[in-house]
Amino acid sequence: MQNRDHMAINQREFTVGEILDAVRRHLAPRHVVTLATSLHDEPWAATAFYVLWDVDLVVCQGKRARTLAHMLANPRTAFAVDDRKADAWLQGLGSTSVLKGDDEARARNELQRVAPEFTRHFTNLEYPVLLIKIDEVTFVDRPGGIYPRQHLELRDGEWRFAQ
Repeated sequence: MQNRDHMAINQREFTVGEILDAVRRHLAPRHVVTLATSLHDEPWAATAFYVLWDVDLVVCQGKRARTLAHMLANPRTAFAVDDRKADAWLQGLGSTSVLKGDDEARARNELQRVAPEFTRHFTNLEYPVLLIKIDEVTFVDRPGGIYPRQHLELRDGEWRFAQ
């Protein structure tokens, strides 16, 4: 019990900006995400490679993938990025849209850079590139002092602590 009390004493308050910076630092070096989708009460989870754009994720999905069908029919997409450790983990929720034009080309190039072994997949124009515009994130980074978990929401164009 003393350790918990000691942790509570040493915890400090973080600003929304500090949490978002920590989220970016968590996401930037990683490139594998677990996506969770649902359509007609049919849940589905699959992993994908991603690149980070600010606090949003960009993924590419095969044209026959169940994940793609779900994301196109129901754009609300949940995700998790972690190292399978309790020390630091991130979960989020966002809305998916298909990228086109210069954004699509940029995303395809960036995805090839992080997972060159899947270049054939990322350069296949029949495989859509999707932006997951994040509007909710829950984050823990114990080594970084972000504990208990922090829950942020994007409301009216501004990130805030969830109520």
